[in-house]
Amino acid sequence: MKVTTSLRVRSRSESGFSLVENFVALSIVAIMLASLYGGFASGFSTMCTTREAQRATQIMLTKLETVRLSNYNQLNNTVYNPTTFTDYFDPKNQAAGGGGIVYTGTFTPSAPLVGTIPESYRTNMTLVTVSVSWTSGKVQHTRSMQTYAAREGIESYISLGK
Repeated sequence: MKVTTSLRVRSRSESGFSLVENFVALSIVAIMLASLYGGFASGFSTMCTTREAQRATQIMLTKLETVRLSNYNQLNNTVYNPTTFTDYFDPKNQAAGGGGIVYTGTFTPSAPLVGTIPESYRTNMTLVTVSVSWTSGKVQHTRSMQTYAAREGIESYISLGK
């Protein structure tokens, strides 16, 4: 009696992937997905930080606009320009408890520093500093802006080539 086997020998191209090849491929895919996630997380974090800083700048500019709209005597008056203030990332939703990040700020009018402006101008000018600080996550941020205000307007202190 003759027994024949019909086993066919598979060539290398017909065989499946080996365990090592699968492990290498899965490792590469895992590294790519982790990198993709890290890139997206970093991008969203950067956008969030940028939006918070932009809102802080908007708050400071709003406060500095009060300098332009106030007369010289109102700069030191805390009724018109309170020395401390609070604002929110989203002021519309503040009443509903959804205002988001809380920005605390200071409005500080002071005499200009010695040496920055000629002495004859210093008595008629005020240096206004507006600072805003906020906490995002566990990080404390602070921004500030300064401007000068003149008693009779800046036009009388600047010579336009005359």
